[in-house]
Amino acid sequence: MPVPAVTAEPPVIFVKSMDNKPENKESKVPSKPAVFIRDGMQFSISGLSLTIGNDGKIEAGPVSLSTFFDICPHWLDIAYEHLLRTEQANHDLMSAIKAKNNDGIGNALQAEFSSGMQTMMASAIALEAYYACIKDRIEISEKLVRCWQEKRLARYKQIAETLRIAFPMRNESFKQVRDALKEIYRFRDMAVHPPAKAASPLLRQELNLIIDWRYVAFTYNNAKHIAGFSLSIIAQTATRPNKAKFDALKPYCEALMSKLSPLVNRWNTRYGKLG
Repeated sequence: MPVPAVTAEPPVIFVKSMDNKPENKESKVPSKPAVFIRDGMQFSISGLSLTIGNDGKIEAGPVSLSTFFDICPHWLDIAYEHLLRTEQANHDLMSAIKAKNNDGIGNALQAEFSSGMQTMMASAIALEAYYACIKDRIEISEKLVRCWQEKRLARYKQIAETLRIAFPMRNESFKQVRDALKEIYRFRDMAVHPPAKAASPLLRQELNLIIDWRYVAFTYNNAKHIAGFSLSIIAQTATRPNKAKFDALKPYCEALMSKLSPLVNRWNTRYGKLG
């Protein structure tokens, strides 16, 4: 469905019903539900008509209200918050290893795995949300879509190709984006579609421990890479929309970056500049 091209982001407001009926003074509840618009939502109103009668009374006709709420920056915030928890769990793990505290090691491994996995999942979902918004604002030929379907093109490749259509990038940059997306979706698939059967444990070298593969995959270092890849892909492409081809892309990207800039600054301050 088309998304209203509205870039303004209003503060929290209440819009009362338009039936001109008085409120119930005892309950203070409007006779019809109010519309709640929160900061970050975009909205548009269509079909508005006003009629002024001979007596000067203004009557409003029925209107259609549409709202849009971009969840991409919220999933990136969720990924970042989980990454901070993963980082703390990794710090606790190293302390427990140093103290040779087996209970502490077990608890820290579980905490790191849990938060690390959620960091990666939130990062992948953010990319899915971004991809959906971008795809809806550009033109992809039906022939190309059929080709993707016939070849059963991997999800990460479809996203990479869509980003290449939407944003100017050189072949080298495209390959970097595609490789990063492949890595993100590799970890995402390990979380969503883990093997149902028992598997051999793996060596976690920095701990010198042989443990379940999940405690080797969903670590702080891996979570940091995946979260960084996702934030970098979104932030760097959204700052360079293809203005000449797609009119709806620029206002969306500008609104998105206004939300992402604080997170990018926090990342750069804590972990260094995004690649």
